Amino acid sequence: MRGRSVAFLLFLVACIATPCVCSSPVISSPVSNTNETHAESVDTSVSAPGGIFGFAKEWVTRARSAENLALIREENDWKNSLVMWMFPEVVRESPLVKNNRLVGSWLRNWLLATGLYFVVGLIWAYYCYFCFGSSLYPSKDHIPTMKAMVEQMQVAFMAMPLYAMLPALTEYVVEQGWTLSYARIEDVGLLQYGLYFAMYMTSVEFFVYWQHRLLHDIKPGYRYLHHIHHIYNKEHTLSPFAGLAFHPLDGIMQAIPYSWTLLFVPMHFLTHELLLFATAVWTTNIHDCIHVRMDPIMGAGYHTIHHTTYKHNYGHYFWYMDGLMGTLIFPEDYQERKQKKQ
Repeated sequence: MRGRSVAFLLFLVACIATPCVCSSPVISSPVSNTNETHAESVDTSVSAPGGIFGFAKEWVTRARSAENLALIREENDWKNSLVMWMFPEVVRESPLVKNNRLVGSWLRNWLLATGLYFVVGLIWAYYCYFCFGSSLYPSKDHIPTMKAMVEQMQVAFMAMPLYAMLPALTEYVVEQGWTLSYARIEDVGLLQYGLYFAMYMTSVEFFVYWQHRLLHDIKPGYRYLHHIHHIYNKEHTLSPFAGLAFHPLDGIMQAIPYSWTLLFVPMHFLTHELLLFATAVWTTNIHDCIHVRMDPIMGAGYHTIHHTTYKHNYGHYFWYMDGLMGTLIFPEDYQERKQKKQ
């Protein structure tokens, strides 16, 4: 485990260092000819000072460029066009929606998040419990009751309007040019896109881990926020619908690293939004109590342990942070410990 942790840290350092070296901006400087009768300007390219400051300056300039912001706004308008037709005309044509991009974005994200939650959850539950329940679970006692699933749907549905504020506000901040988001992958190339993606997800993993862990370690945070989600702590109560059954503030806190990382890591904005919505699918998966080991992915087996012990497996997609911080338990090891206690 220690060797894996060291390898991961070396990988992180490489991800952070490489873009700073390979993406230094190019500066044009005029050079005058000494011959007065043939005076002319010649452009010569010189590398800007490297390092993190040169890298940051380049990206701030690029992200705030009129062309980049126009492309992002155009893309956001296209996303609105895919969804807003579903609302009544009186809503679409109201001044509050037509003249306020934030409100339009919020409505779009609210509808998409709600639809995604129920469609994915219903399909997941149908196949897990009704089609393959007898082969996936030891007995019917391990399948959640309809009452538990309905309660989880109610909690998530009530929180959804506030959840939708996070992507809407993030979109507004990006359109103002306050982040390092960029509109097109070809602006950076596939290699740097991959490097920035690795940096972005490393930051997300780090901060989601600590947001989640602190919601347990800080007692008022658990009592008034996270406890609502941990009402569902047994296999017969955990279901795909528990994935978004949080206090609204709790859910936003655990997702906000996706947004604030845009302030210091260059990221393709559409990829960011797709990742944010992908968490709805991921949380559906990790609450179905079906363990399939695919290291280093932290699947349902790991998260079921978290709902049982309260102090292990806080991670998001991967178990690296838990491994580094000493809070990781593999499902096989957990089952072995349980058998020894019996």
